[in-house]
Amino acid sequence: MCGTRLVDRTTRKVLADKVELADTLWRRFRGLMFRRNFEALFFKLPKSRRQSIHTFFLRFFIDVIFLDPNFFVIEIYQRLKPWRIHRPKVDVSYIVELPAGTIFRTNVKIGHKLTLRKA
Repeated sequence: MCGTRLVDRTTRKVLADKVELADTLWRRFRGLMFRRNFEALFFKLPKSRRQSIHTFFLRFFIDVIFLDPNFFVIEIYQRLKPWRIHRPKVDVSYIVELPAGTIFRTNVKIGHKLTLRKA
């Protein structure tokens, strides 16, 4: 999925130019563990549910956006610290992990609609 951009359709701001897809059990499990950098990791969940995430073995803070089946933002979490677990308050269909500060910089809010576009 590299070569795909993540865009906030509400504000038309680009959140990431290179989105990686975590669509298999292994890719979802590995996530960002042991990495040094990334632009965006997009989790496509097998079904809409309250999927918890963790930041074990991460060396940096991350921002997290939780999406419904129509790509609307339903929950956000800024600057999630390493070695933490977070479970969203509602069922989600997609999860986006971004470098810390992305949500603040792009002003993403609950209710915004995101989209994936070819770069």
